[in-house]
Amino acid sequence: MDTTETTYSREAEITKTFNLFWQKVFGNRDPKDYAKLLTIEDWIELKKTLSDVNNMITLKVTQAFVDKLQAMGIINKVQANAMKKEVDSIHPNTNGFDVCWDKKEGVKLIAEVKCNIPVKPHEFGAAQKNGILKDLKGLKDGKRSFDGENTDNYYKFMVVLDVEGVRDAIKKLCGNECMEFVNNQIDKHHIYISFIELK
Repeated sequence: MDTTETTYSREAEITKTFNLFWQKVFGNRDPKDYAKLLTIEDWIELKKTLSDVNNMITLKVTQAFVDKLQAMGIINKVQANAMKKEVDSIHPNTNGFDVCWDKKEGVKLIAEVKCNIPVKPHEFGAAQKNGILKDLKGLKDGKRSFDGENTDNYYKFMVVLDVEGVRDAIKKLCGNECMEFVNNQIDKHHIYISFIELK
């Protein structure tokens, strides 16, 4: 009888996940041990690059949200193109709302975009919760970078990347304080949650 105990190896699990990802990216054409090819300096550079990955996902979700606004008839194509161009021109670390549209043409709206993946099944971690609640407060009360302007005259949106567990996590966090953005019947008194699934 084999009494050898199978033990957990963090390195083996990380290596397996890392290699499976790159094999999928390259279509399994070259199933190398990619993790073994990297030096410590490479891993550090990869860690720095992850912020760019997060920024790209946020940008794609923001663009998809603008497309959703257009599809629902809240903005027209010209406004959508101008809004996406403006979003693309803003540095990802700039303070303020992720979307702030207050031009004379069309509606005035502000939006925060969150791409959090729940750290627990169907629930956000403490830091994720704090970040989302801070952004919700900013949508409701305004921000210093908003020049002290009242947000009462704006349509307000919390835009969320629609991944597994996020709808339950948002519901647990926000309760009935926010409404889901499902049609163009919106008002300026509520904050609307817009779930965006990237395809």
